[in-house]
Amino acid sequence: MSRRKNVIISLLSFCAVFGVLLLIATFCDLQIDRFLTKGVLEPGQYDTNNTFGAFFEIIGDSPVEIMLAFAIDIIFVYAFRFLDGAKKVILMIISGGFSVVPGYVLSLIVFNRIKPHILYGTTAELTTGAFLHLTYLFFGVLLGILGILAVNNFSDDTLKKLLRFSIATIIFAAVSTIAINLGFKDIFGRLRYRAMNVMPNDERIGFSAFSRWYEIKGHAVSDDLMMSVFGHTDANKSFPSGHTGAAGTSYALIMLNSTLKPKSKAVRVVFWVIPVVFTGLVALSRLVVGAHFMSDVLFGGTFSFVLMIIAREIIIFKGENLKALFGSNK
Repeated sequence: MSRRKNVIISLLSFCAVFGVLLLIATFCDLQIDRFLTKGVLEPGQYDTNNTFGAFFEIIGDSPVEIMLAFAIDIIFVYAFRFLDGAKKVILMIISGGFSVVPGYVLSLIVFNRIKPHILYGTTAELTTGAFLHLTYLFFGVLLGILGILAVNNFSDDTLKKLLRFSIATIIFAAVSTIAINLGFKDIFGRLRYRAMNVMPNDERIGFSAFSRWYEIKGHAVSDDLMMSVFGHTDANKSFPSGHTGAAGTSYALIMLNSTLKPKSKAVRVVFWVIPVVFTGLVALSRLVVGAHFMSDVLFGGTFSFVLMIIAREIIIFKGENLKALFGSNK
């Protein structure tokens, strides 16, 4: 089968699957959440200590930091082996410094996600302040060093192949995270299911305030009202799902098929299965605890997937599929 036909079939298959799921989500968002949260989220409850939901809330967005750490370590080792002079020194300093950041951020996020579940239903507090940040920094340095040592075991040929992978990963992970968490959430201002569950009959924040994914509400609920009811302003950041978008950073593994070209079919399948399954579990966990609707997680995960495909096409394939699609059909 020609490359052009492969591209067309892939695009049509993707659009068909996404279209069906979007149609279901558009008309059944509220009903799906009501079904999945039954027995997990009691009326009047915002947070839950459900094990499945808590586990993926804690680790669900870790692929961002893990994949960024891997990509940055590749750049550091590449500079050490193949560059000379000022370029080598500058790139090693920059990548070496940034190699600490993913581990630091990951430690900070994981601890702050674990803390509410440890203290669930209590009034106790854990140590905060400089000590914790030094601990996060320690794990950041440790992860950076271990990552660099691991990447340094790669052959020169493998490292050269992975350079484009690292650049594509950094770009798509950064764009996805920024766009979802600092852009779309504030633009759409969609109220979370669990927020409506707190005062279900209230006209301002109850289930009568439910909106479909395509309704751009902005801040439908004022910050003052959210602070008075929930103690934070996170309640209207349902669309799209940041956790699912971040979990979708694991789709970077798919690009390894294009860069390393593993001969084993099993390895190629694994590079697809791991991100699909993991992102799907994170999406389901967000529905179970009422943090998101089906359309929220659908758009969050799909947005990351599409960005990965675009980054792969431009940086790794150098537009080969686009040329095949729009070029002459000879």
